[in-house]
Amino acid sequence: MAKILSDAEKNNSSQMNARKVESSICNAGGVRVVFIGNSITLHAPAPNIGWHHNWGMAASAEENDYVHIVIREIEKRTGRKADVRVRNLAQFERRFQEYDYSQDQDLIDFKPEYLIVALGENVAELETMEEKFAYRDAFHKLLNGFMSNDPAPTAVVRGVFWKNEWKDQMMKETADACGIPFVKGDFADDDSMKALGLFEYEGVQAHPGDKGMAAIAQVVVDTLFK
Repeated sequence: MAKILSDAEKNNSSQMNARKVESSICNAGGVRVVFIGNSITLHAPAPNIGWHHNWGMAASAEENDYVHIVIREIEKRTGRKADVRVRNLAQFERRFQEYDYSQDQDLIDFKPEYLIVALGENVAELETMEEKFAYRDAFHKLLNGFMSNDPAPTAVVRGVFWKNEWKDQMMKETADACGIPFVKGDFADDDSMKALGLFEYEGVQAHPGDKGMAAIAQVVVDTLFK
């Protein structure tokens, strides 16, 4: 039987997200912000694929990835410095059927005022509706941990970068059930949104370049502050 590939694997990104990685910008008393995502949100250095940075792949600089663009906008619009936690949850995408949600309890206990969720690219191309609903239910459990806080954060769920209608639909249904706005992020059909020719490894090039990162940031900010 042929292996069922994720969108990341179809874009030659199977070597991404090899280990759990997270970062923080600590400003005690600042506006609390949590980002959960995958390599587009945060990827540690991986010299074997020509990636030597510790920010969202494949932005040209830390300040140009969507996370840092959104942070600057949140600070600008709230007038407060941001206290930020960023976590790569690719292992949730790849093993959502058996995911240990307790390992992210610290992010829930952080009680973010803003929550930005950008997942889905590493989920396998599930074949049956039962499997797809299982992903939807797992995604709901992940989101509900945060939305059960009192008060719940102002949140947004971004759809996948590499266009995939069923993934967007499952995540939108979950976001709707949790009272979170969902916004499409499938900009990859436009090659100018990717980092083509800027990195040696094809899988890195398939990620959003600066233009793609700016586009993701724009839809996130517009949704958070509409």
